[in-house]
Amino acid sequence: MKFSISEKFTLKISWIKVVYEQEGFAKLEGCYLSGPVIKDVDQMNSNDFMDLDFGNQYLVFVGDYYIARFSWAGVRHVPEKIFLDNVTIKNRHVNSVPKLNDNDYIIVDTKNHVDDNHSRHLTYAAYLIRFDGDRYNFEEIGR
Repeated sequence: MKFSISEKFTLKISWIKVVYEQEGFAKLEGCYLSGPVIKDVDQMNSNDFMDLDFGNQYLVFVGDYYIARFSWAGVRHVPEKIFLDNVTIKNRHVNSVPKLNDNDYIIVDTKNHVDDNHSRHLTYAAYLIRFDGDRYNFEEIGR
């Protein structure tokens, strides 16, 4: 199942390694942002977060919403990428749903987060993608 959202608003979150050190947290080492929307991103705060809504994808496991806090402490902008330091994903289910793999990545749909309407949308629609570009279909796994 190939994945598609508006190219213009696509943000890709990639990492080199995922480490699960404690309950409710996953640490993403070597994390960076890329994708077409990067050219429109203003300077990011060094210590900040995004709330990623994986609800539609993880519903089969959690039974309700699944919003994970993606946070960082350190930012470095280079052309076409933004490198993040001390990155974690936090949610009480993060250790009980299928774990992130080192070669997975997350696609974030940022269309509701342009300056005019960002304040009316508290979360970012997000999807966990396999190394081959297919979106994980957890409904098939959960059966």
